[in-house]
Amino acid sequence: MPNLEQILAGLQQKFAGVDTAILTRIATKKAEGVTDETKVNSVVEGISFPDVLNSYGDFRAGDASKTAVSNYEKRHNLKDGKPIETTTTTKTEENKDDVPAWAQALIDSNKSLSDKLTQFEMEKAQATRSQQILAKAKEYGIPENYAKRCAIKDDEDLDAYFKGVTPSETAEEKIEKESESIAKMIDERTKTIVEQNKN
Repeated sequence: MPNLEQILAGLQQKFAGVDTAILTRIATKKAEGVTDETKVNSVVEGISFPDVLNSYGDFRAGDASKTAVSNYEKRHNLKDGKPIETTTTTKTEENKDDVPAWAQALIDSNKSLSDKLTQFEMEKAQATRSQQILAKAKEYGIPENYAKRCAIKDDEDLDAYFKGVTPSETAEEKIEKESESIAKMIDERTKTIVEQNKN
């Protein structure tokens, strides 16, 4: 098509710096109806800059559409709308191959930092909860060593929990109570003996 080449050459001269692919699209459309070489100049003159912009827009839209379809097919493992036979490689391995080494190192580093931050936040929350439990136990007169052994859920109301708790006596508390009881008995017996001796 000699007219196509002439129209393209005229457009390249008129619109210097514009992508050849865009000008080729315009020239192809305009050359279809031109059979006489004398009309080539008038065809080139009849094409304005807005025509070039419109063609560029169509070109970009077509390109974007192809890219979108390609990305969709790649993401959903399709080719021409049909599923592709799956291979043994997993999606994460494929993605790792697509990512440059420096970017993968950055991703791994971020994941590591994120994991550490999550762990730190969990530990902090547990420490805060432990402090709340011990403080509430103290309010209710429950020994710290007993409160530490209590299996309290994270969302459990501490007041409700500790109201129903009667801590088991420690060995020291038992000995102290028994000692008091024995002391009382001795004291009462002594009083009785003294009273008997007076009579």
